[in-house]
Amino acid sequence: MSRELYLSLTAVLGLASCATAQQEIPPTDDAQPPADAAAIDDGPPSVSGTRSANTLSWEDLSVRLVGLQTSQGLQIDVTTLDDDAIALAAEDIHAHLADLKQRIPAAHDLFPDDIEEMTPLLVAFTGFEKEITFDPSRLIIFSEGSTFYPLHVLPVSPNFDRRLVGLYETVYGIYLFEPGIDFFANLEFQYADLTSGAAWLSLVRRVQRAKARREVESQG
Repeated sequence: MSRELYLSLTAVLGLASCATAQQEIPPTDDAQPPADAAAIDDGPPSVSGTRSANTLSWEDLSVRLVGLQTSQGLQIDVTTLDDDAIALAAEDIHAHLADLKQRIPAAHDLFPDDIEEMTPLLVAFTGFEKEITFDPSRLIIFSEGSTFYPLHVLPVSPNFDRRLVGLYETVYGIYLFEPGIDFFANLEFQYADLTSGAAWLSLVRRVQRAKARREVESQG
């Protein structure tokens, strides 16, 4: 993607974000929206019961971006929404992530592209200062010589479009990248000086091991 096209894309995203401020992804038809939108629980669910050794935790499905400049005060975590991966998660986590993913088609009214074919990821921005701003469009993916920019960013948290997080506050958004990004490739996420490094490959290995254990369990 050329720099000119990227700048044009980020400008469009910025206009769309302003035009749709405070609009989260609409709930599915069978979900009842809460009376207080600010009370939406968009973070990791509390896993009930005993988790099987063959299931994955929220941390197993996520990578964290780290950097040398700790003064930046921003923590970014990326959680996969790949169907095969979240199918291996603990029951509560699977239900939560699957529900988020099912809401994506409702964004057709905002972005009429064929978004079901795009590569979705759940991204969390956490603040470690009194107030810290973030720019959603600056999160990119490097993979085997290619660079991928977000095509759309869909707010999940009610306050996501403020682009501001307070101390220990976390907001979530669903990122849609172009279709066909290889889940098993070495994906490196970068935001300013923050990077996930090779953490994605460890995530892939965890998914592969959990899948193999579950297959052995089902055959036994």
